[in-house]
Amino acid sequence: MATSSQSFGVCDLRQITKPSIVWCTECNEGLCTECQEHHGLSKASRRHNVIPIIEYQKLPTDVLKITQYCRKHDEKFQIYCKKHECPCCSKCIVESHIECREIVNLDDVIYNAKTSNALCEIEETLVEVAENLNKIRQHIQDNRSTLKEKKMEIEKKIKKTRIKINNHLDKLQENLMKHLYEVEEKENLKICQLVSSLDIKEKEIAEYQRNITNINQHATDLQMFLSMKQIEKEINTSIENIMSDIKNFGEVHIEAKPYDILLIKKKTKQAQMIIQSKSIKNIKLTLHKTIDTEGQIIYGCCMLPDGRLAFTFYFKQTVKLFSDKGLKDFEVKLPAEAFDIVYISEDNTLAVTSGGSYKQCITIIDLERKQIKKTISLDSFNYGIALKDNQLIYSGADKGIRMINLYDESTSDIVRDKMPTGCYTATFRDNIYHTNRETNTVTCYNLEGKLQWTFQNKSVLKNPSGYCCG
Repeated sequence: MATSSQSFGVCDLRQITKPSIVWCTECNEGLCTECQEHHGLSKASRRHNVIPIIEYQKLPTDVLKITQYCRKHDEKFQIYCKKHECPCCSKCIVESHIECREIVNLDDVIYNAKTSNALCEIEETLVEVAENLNKIRQHIQDNRSTLKEKKMEIEKKIKKTRIKINNHLDKLQENLMKHLYEVEEKENLKICQLVSSLDIKEKEIAEYQRNITNINQHATDLQMFLSMKQIEKEINTSIENIMSDIKNFGEVHIEAKPYDILLIKKKTKQAQMIIQSKSIKNIKLTLHKTIDTEGQIIYGCCMLPDGRLAFTFYFKQTVKLFSDKGLKDFEVKLPAEAFDIVYISEDNTLAVTSGGSYKQCITIIDLERKQIKKTISLDSFNYGIALKDNQLIYSGADKGIRMINLYDESTSDIVRDKMPTGCYTATFRDNIYHTNRETNTVTCYNLEGKLQWTFQNKSVLKNPSGYCCG
């Protein structure tokens, strides 16, 4: 747009700087006060329409670009071509519109343009568009408000759902813990009954020992011989009764390990000869110590050379060490679940498998620094673990039984058969022992992965969850 300080037309040609106060739409020029007076008195321009320069400046830029004169020929527009919808001067008609038939006088076309139906329709259309824009704006605002309300409503539902889930999990935990305590109490009762029975049998054995001492000192040879036969018969009957009473020690992940106790049974071939025989039925279990592990869900443990014990707490992703007196030494938090554990004597470390954790790895713990030394990433789940010649052997579920060289962390396959989850491994001499809870078996392989034997007897072995060789 033009500014009020600009001068146009006659004053400009006369090199006189005067501000324009009106604009002649016919001449397409600005006029100062003096020029406006002459312009209004001149016969050629007295009928021209003039508007205040301020009002002229309010017109849009695109409208100000429209002039009364042809820019090409500098002549006033007089004709309108309906075909091309453009105003034309006399020279334009000759040069560009000589063949156009719909040529009319420009004054007839623009007559009453400001009061025409077309202008009214445009104005009405603009009003409708403005109203529609307002409606759209209002609708968007409503949508924004609705979105905020829905967001708050969904947040409330999420929080309520979370509370329900937490309550449900708390209930499941409560029921599981209740069941666990009930099973523990039941098994403890059975153990107490068994211990009482063993106490009675111990008293009977002590009585037999006193009788044998008296017989040996005071009875004749015949009395000695016949008495020994009778005592032997009674002892065998007592032992058979004990073994028949011991059917099981529980079903809730109770791991039973044989003690290195040799029960002695003496049998007389002749009256003066006594020989020694061994039987697994004569094993006598003695409770040595009970350790409070301060936790639950323990899937692995191992004993260190100094007598300390290491336990894995699966869901807590923790390994805890206890002294030989049962006192807690320290604990280490792991980056994954802790399933099984084995001691590595070469560098005084512990190797811990991650079980079914999403982070499949074996974590090496430095016992001297009491912290994680490194983590070995794997491409499979890993459960039971054992050590053979500074090489880790672990049960890899679908990957079978595998071996890791601790020097370069290279992995090799020993047994490529798919194994179920939760299997344990152990080594003894040149053999590998592998448990299988699904088939209730213990299988022996050599270091080349060749099957040696498989033990299966559901009456004495169900759901094996651990294995120890000595």
